[in-house]
Amino acid sequence: MRKVFSRNLDLTLILIAGYFLLAFVVRIVRSSALEIDETQQALLSQHLLLGYGSQPFLYTWLQHGVNVLVGPSIASLSLLKNGLLFLCCLFFWLTARLLLRDRTLANIATLGVLTMPTVFVMAQRDLTHTVLALSSVALFSYALFMTLKAPSVGGYLLTGLAIGIGAIAKYNFVFVPLAAVVAIAMDKELRQRLFDWRMLLTIGAAVALVLPHCLWVVNHFDIATTQTTREMRDISDSTTLYAVDGSLDLLLAFLKGVALPSAICAALYFGDIKAIFRASDQSTRLVGRIILFSMIFVLLMVLAMGITHMRQKWLAVYVLLWPLYLCLKVQAAGLSGERKLKPMLTSTFTLAIGFLGVLLARGLVSPHFERYSLVHIPYDGFAETLRHEGPFKPDYVIAFGGLAGGNLKIQFPDAMVVTTDTDIETIPALWPAGAVILLVDTKDDGESPEDFKDALASLAERVSLPAPTDIRHVNVPYGASGRSHTFYYSLETAQSN
Repeated sequence: MRKVFSRNLDLTLILIAGYFLLAFVVRIVRSSALEIDETQQALLSQHLLLGYGSQPFLYTWLQHGVNVLVGPSIASLSLLKNGLLFLCCLFFWLTARLLLRDRTLANIATLGVLTMPTVFVMAQRDLTHTVLALSSVALFSYALFMTLKAPSVGGYLLTGLAIGIGAIAKYNFVFVPLAAVVAIAMDKELRQRLFDWRMLLTIGAAVALVLPHCLWVVNHFDIATTQTTREMRDISDSTTLYAVDGSLDLLLAFLKGVALPSAICAALYFGDIKAIFRASDQSTRLVGRIILFSMIFVLLMVLAMGITHMRQKWLAVYVLLWPLYLCLKVQAAGLSGERKLKPMLTSTFTLAIGFLGVLLARGLVSPHFERYSLVHIPYDGFAETLRHEGPFKPDYVIAFGGLAGGNLKIQFPDAMVVTTDTDIETIPALWPAGAVILLVDTKDDGESPEDFKDALASLAERVSLPAPTDIRHVNVPYGASGRSHTFYYSLETAQSN
């Protein structure tokens, strides 16, 4: 096997592509209902806006484009996510090829991306914008190191485009190029690259991509910042030790992000750990400083804003280069990766494919043990029940909450789904005459509330519709022990005004 990979090292990249294809299939099979982030994209991608609450617009625009091509579905959601993850690995591999003379080490570094919990656990379970941010970091890294190695107009321009793409992918990306500027400025040989006239191309390309969204943020500042700030500050502002809490949480999140790839690297090169730790060259210093200064910028933000809670996924963009850094240290120590590729492949795909198996079991097997979650709510069964009553194709679906709305968009892909989110949706003052409107609600636990008629009446009032008179409910069976989930709904036809 080692000889096969020695002759065709690109086979590793093909195996990675195969893994993401498998992940795509597993997501389609494991559940017909959506995770939280998936419901958001199913809903938000109905609209092309310059901002969506606390997130930039690029991921949602890409999802909209995929939906136009293949239709809104679980397949379209998974296709975009796994496609972006593969692009992340592809650009990471290209970056590793630039910096690592040993092509086997470049493959090991790329496999290291799949050992990061954010990639093989969180992203496959339910992430969206972070996935695009990871791809943006990989693209930026490739453009940056290509330009540092062989400066060109195209390289400077690509670097600017990568910065712009990252900034409209996820806000926390911006610390990565800032850290890169500091790291380059500290290197005497590379410092001149920052004062090249072609830096104007980098700045111009980045500004051109980011400026429209910046104008949106200025006009919607509260919408863009409130949710994220609330998530990061989960204790009272009066807490005197917030700086200690936030700093420790940041350190813990960082260690969780790098622990697994570091442990695998240590196992592969157990006898050479001291030599690897001491080894250093220009590439290790540059990549290490980018990671270090990214984290310092985050720490400064923690201290300045009083942040007390830091999730591992928020740091994913700053530690993506960690497997590359480890392999650069191996190279600086004068070690080869040839004999390490097979065990790296084994450990990587055992972890990655193993977790896909966990997700598959969570979706298909856990109901047999009375373990249920949001992905088991039978929205497909509800939609099928309505279709059994006769030809049914609503023009609008009015849902109470994003979870139901996103899932119903998948079940009725041709309908416009409205959840009365006034930050995103524009609710028509006059509904088109003759439009078929489905008002629907359900509780996450599937129980039927006593006031469901009042709930639907309130929902109708919020979208300027008369109170529904024909309110129905249906108990949809699911699971393995006769459980049922209650949906209550009303079918209305908009009248001429």
